[in-house]
Amino acid sequence: MTSGDEESAPSPQGPPHYPVSPKSRFEDANWQRFEASTAQPPARPAPQPRTLDSLPRNRYGTAGMMPVSQLALAFAVLAPTWFIMQVAFMVAYDGLLSMIGLMLASALMPIAAIAGAITIGLPLRLVPALNRWWAGNGRAYISIAAIAVGLVIAGCVKTVRQLGEVDGIPYDTFAPDPTLMCGGWLLLAFLLVNASLPLRWANRAGS
Repeated sequence: MTSGDEESAPSPQGPPHYPVSPKSRFEDANWQRFEASTAQPPARPAPQPRTLDSLPRNRYGTAGMMPVSQLALAFAVLAPTWFIMQVAFMVAYDGLLSMIGLMLASALMPIAAIAGAITIGLPLRLVPALNRWWAGNGRAYISIAAIAVGLVIAGCVKTVRQLGEVDGIPYDTFAPDPTLMCGGWLLLAFLLVNASLPLRWANRAGS
């Protein structure tokens, strides 16, 4: 090794003297990053106790009016069925006036039934506990539909005697039971107006 190599070679340095300050040992160190890494993490706030007011109240149905499409579907089902029922109840026919009366009744009665079903069904949409049980409850819907259809069928099977007189002509005939048939029809109206989708076949968690 030549004298030039000895002069260019760095002289060995001994071990550092402790304690070593990071700022004096590493002048180009990021001091702010070092302070951030050695800082204590902020303490988490203590959890606040949950009360009944802070618990979420899930609502699965609509709280106001039902969708217009659902009301239109309900009217499309109720109007012709009411017309058929009125024809079955009729024991006398006096021509055009009877037909006009049937048409008016077939338009007005479904509207009145829909309005009543909306009013009666308000608790099912406004009360959270009832809403969680009712909304999409497929078992309840099928049960109510079966009861409604059963009442209509029972009204057709069970006939009642009708006595009266039309234009001086007495009549004595049998007609379907209007109480059973109208009860099933109103129950069907309630279901068509207040049912909601999608259907579920098990109870909701926490309901």
